[in-house]
Parts: sequence; structure tokens; C-alpha cells
Amino acid sequence: MTSWWGGTGLVAGRALTQILRSRSFKVVTGLLLLLSIAVVVVPRLLTGGPPTYTLATVGEADPAVAAQLDAAARAGDFTIIYTATADAAAVQAAVRNEDATAGLADGTLYVQRNGTGTFPVLVTQAVVAQEAASRLSAAGLTPAQVTDLQSIQPPKQVTVGPVEDEGRAVIGLVMGLVLYFALTFAGNNIAATVGTEKATRISEVLLAVLRPSQILTGNVLAVGAVTLFQLLVLAAPVAVSLAVSDTASLPTVAAADVALAVAWFVLGFVLYAFVFAAAAALVDKVSDVGTAVAPVTVTLLLSWVVALFVVLNDPSSPLSTAVSLFPLTAPMAMPIRWASGQVPVYQLALSMMLTAVTAVLLLALASTIYRRALVLTGRRVSIREVLTTA
Repeated sequence: MTSWWGGTGLVAGRALTQILRSRSFKVVTGLLLLLSIAVVVVPRLLTGGPPTYTLATVGEADPAVAAQLDAAARAGDFTIIYTATADAAAVQAAVRNEDATAGLADGTLYVQRNGTGTFPVLVTQAVVAQEAASRLSAAGLTPAQVTDLQSIQPPKQVTVGPVEDEGRAVIGLVMGLVLYFALTFAGNNIAATVGTEKATRISEVLLAVLRPSQILTGNVLAVGAVTLFQLLVLAAPVAVSLAVSDTASLPTVAAADVALAVAWFVLGFVLYAFVFAAAAALVDKVSDVGTAVAPVTVTLLLSWVVALFVVLNDPSSPLSTAVSLFPLTAPMAMPIRWASGQVPVYQLALSMMLTAVTAVLLLALASTIYRRALVLTGRRVSIREVLTTA
């Protein structure tokens, strides 16, 4: 066992050294780092901080109305500036010239033609509440009774959708997308490495001292390690930004969702990586690698498309359940479905078990194809030929 892993480690170390020295690795890693930083920085530059609204009034604003608006501003994280003008014409002019977001004069609310969001609604509610309080007091109600009436809360609003938590659903969608690109990128790198070794006859030299399974596993481990490192490079700036931010946060269960996504990446990687390598071993020229692995790439793409258009739209449907349990689609579908909050734990466990068993079976099949195809050089061979060759 030690000698087998020792030989595998030598292959993995050799492949890892070549990948780390390549220009493509440096370029891709640098682009991923820049992309992650841009995801953190650009939204902050575009938002420009909490919004500010200006209310123009004739003279000083009514203290009671201003108190209600200030309370709403504190709750909504925005700022209100009050501007005192001489008369109604001045209030209207301030709004027209966009010196004020809205204006209040003689029972009339002036707003800009191009729209100002919900701020005019807040002003209207504050004025109506103050007028209602004045009339209730004039009718003989005590201040305590008026306060009690104004404390009546509107009905609780609950948004009903296909998922229980939209935030978690978005996280699941992002994780599924990251897994798809990571598996596709890693798989093509593995295929390119195997194709290059066979085309340059390096595999023949390695086969003189190592088993085919050692060469296969070593290449897969090397590319897998690099892919995980690049995923960390992509995620690190975002994670640091969320950790130090006072306002940005992830749902409380996001950490578990991320950990589950990593587990699915490992399962999906094992499931597809050896298949990519076996497909690449069938070719004799590096230029044919893309054609050889196309069926595997298409399978991954279809898995992602099904996860996106089926699972995301209705996570609880029978079809969504089926694709999240089917091993070839589970690595992309189950993270999205799990994040919807509608998956029983037993289905998650069953999906992971089925995927793991399928990965072992595909590993055995891919190892056989790889072992037999690696020694057939000079032409491209078919899977049928490899499987029927002793």
C-alpha cells in the first residue's frame, strides 16, 4: 500500500509542479483573484452608502411629522434633510429643481415627475397619522388612548414562493454554478494532462516503473488540489469582506450550505475526474482531447441546466427530487435543492450515498479503460475496442 501511494505521490508531485509553473495557472489564478475582489469592491462603489432624502416645507417642518419620519429613517437606514422655505411656490420650485425630494405645503405633497421611491409614501403616512391624532384628541380621547390607537400594527406580510428562504436559495444557486465551472475546468485540465502524456510518450516511460492506476490517480490528485486552491482564491476576498463588514451577512445556515457544497465538489470531482481522464486516454493527439471529452462535458452542462430550470423553479416537485437523487446530476442539483429548505435529511444522505457508490463504480471502469487505452498508441481507439481488449 505504501509503495502504491508512494508512486502515486511522485506522479502527483510531478504534475503539480508542471501546473504551478505553467503560465495558464498563473493567469487563471490572477484573474480569479481580480474577479473576487471586483465582486466585493464594485457593488460598494456603485451603491455609494445609505440614501438621503430632502423634504421642503413652508417654514419649519411639523415636529410631530418630523419625529415619525426620523423614526422611519432610523429603521430604514436612510437620512432625511429638512429644508424650510418661504411659501408654497418656493416648495414647489425646490422639488421642480430637484433641490428637494418632496415638498409639503398647505396640505399638498409635491413630488418629482421621475419618481422618488417610497419616500413620498412615508411623508403621506406621517401627515395622515398626525392629522388623525389631532382629530382624535379634539373628539375627547386622552393622549394615552390616541397613542394606543396609533400603535395598532398592520397585518404581518409573508412572501410565499417556491422556496422558504430566498437568501439560501441564491447561495445554493451560486454554489451549483461554482461546482459546475470547477468540475468542468478541472476535468478538462485532467484530460489535457493525460492527453499530453500519451501524445508525448511520457506515459510509456511512466508505465515502465508505475502502474496505470498510480499515474491516473496522481494526475487527478494534482489537478484536484490546484482546483481547490483556485476556489479558495476566488472565495477568500468575499469571505474576508463578510467577516469584517458591519452590514453584509449571510444567512445563519450559509456556513453549513458552503460545507455541504465542498462535500459535493469532492463527490462530483471523483465522479467525473476519472471519466475525463479515461476519455482522454483514448486519443493519440492532444488536439483530439476536446472531442473525446465532449460527451462528459455535455453531461455536466445538462446537469447544470436541469438543476437551474427544474430544481430552482420548484424544488419540491417529483422531477426535482429525481434529479437531485440521480448520481450524475446530484452534485449540481442537490446543493440548490437543499438550500431551498425543503429537503428531508434522509434524501440528502441517500443522494450522497448513491453518488459515492456510482463514483466508485465509475472509478473502476475508468481505471480499466485508462489502463488498456494508455498502451494503445499511434491511433485513436474506441471504448468498445478498449473494453473488449484483454
